[in-house]
Amino acid sequence: MRQLPSQLSRRSFVAAGACATVASLGVLAGCATETAAAPEPKEETPEAPEPAAEPAADLADTGEENVIYIVDRLVAKPGDGKAVLDDFMANMKPLIEGAGWTLKRVTVSPAMWLDTDSNIIEIEWTMADIVQAAWAYSSGTRYNPEYVQWWATMSDRLVSNDRVYSAPEGYMEVLNNV
Repeated sequence: MRQLPSQLSRRSFVAAGACATVASLGVLAGCATETAAAPEPKEETPEAPEPAAEPAADLADTGEENVIYIVDRLVAKPGDGKAVLDDFMANMKPLIEGAGWTLKRVTVSPAMWLDTDSNIIEIEWTMADIVQAAWAYSSGTRYNPEYVQWWATMSDRLVSNDRVYSAPEGYMEVLNNV
């Protein structure tokens, strides 16, 4: 199972997006006078071999080295898990995909629909370009009455909901250099 490294808070994500937008606009307007150099490789010192671990996915091969992961975590009221997921997939998925995000996977825990307890539904999205995708999503959903109304009606069907943004460790240098 793949873990999502380097959690970003919403505030950090918005700040990074705002800074990246300003920097991008400066470059587009010809205001930038220099570009950031790639970090210099560090010399490695030989160490004792560690026990063999599960090989990590090579992000360069998957093309996922510069993506942001977004996980929507919905905790449905007891007995309402399947209905919440079906409603989300029918109504929200097209709106969010239309705003530029890509659905990566949906997981449900526990791995069965519960009648007397809550299911936890995690919907993982990716966005390839933090500046364009973040602003496209924000402008495509924030003022969309369908999006706002759907979340308003869900408050009666959810125990809680949360959204977490994260990025691969290798992308942090880019995100922190704005």
